[in-house]
Amino acid sequence: MASGTNSLGHLDLQTRLLVRIIAFGGRLITTENDASFKATPEPVIFAFNHNNYWETLQLGAYLLTHRQEKKVAFISDWMFGRLPLFRWLIKRIDPIYTYRKKARFAGLNIHRQKADGEAVCQACLERLGNGQSLGIFPEGSRNHDPHRLKRGRRGVGEIALRSGVPVLPAGLDFPHRSRNGRIPWFSAVILRFGAPLTFPAEAQAYRRVGREPRLSPLERQKVQVALSARVTHRIMLELARLSGKEYPFAAPGISPLARSYLQKTLEMGALI
Repeated sequence: MASGTNSLGHLDLQTRLLVRIIAFGGRLITTENDASFKATPEPVIFAFNHNNYWETLQLGAYLLTHRQEKKVAFISDWMFGRLPLFRWLIKRIDPIYTYRKKARFAGLNIHRQKADGEAVCQACLERLGNGQSLGIFPEGSRNHDPHRLKRGRRGVGEIALRSGVPVLPAGLDFPHRSRNGRIPWFSAVILRFGAPLTFPAEAQAYRRVGREPRLSPLERQKVQVALSARVTHRIMLELARLSGKEYPFAAPGISPLARSYLQKTLEMGALI
């Protein structure tokens, strides 16, 4: 179903103009199963596969026009907040900056802060706690491979478990990806929404592990990492289906400690 442009009266004049320029009135995005998108209430974690720079702005424009309650906060590389044009553009999608990677333009690295994954996670949890939705690219960087996804980063699973917020996977595909054998820099986009994913058992286990006095901090962390990794794997499998790509990674293993704890203490054998 081709998507149109909803009323933009909830946006300021500059943002309305930007949205119309980027989205061309929504004509560059064709959606599939947008009933799932419309029916999922705020807040939600949108998980997208990542192909090129342009799609971040396309998605921001699409979400601004179709989810009018609040802006969706996107996790973004810090360097885009330092480039003159991108800085103004990306602020319109309310970014949460990560500092894991160095800038491609060496001169910008004087502005790079120390990478702090927990600070990024806390910023995400704060937005979600305030009822604001979140946009995440679990691959962590642009992926030009037209056939395979990159390995998903565990952070999306951790945020989902710590917040208890559903994840709505949305696969980005291109009409001629398979025929041309490449990812285009600028193109019309097919946006396929899946059903929202929830992880109530894993989230309960994650919280209980955090309060378990019989485990050392290191043991507690290992179990929580295992839970986050397995949730991320489930999200990536769904993104593979929706994007038309393959996810060529096996399900993450689970340590004997985590296996024993989940089976005996939390009766979570179904996870294993």
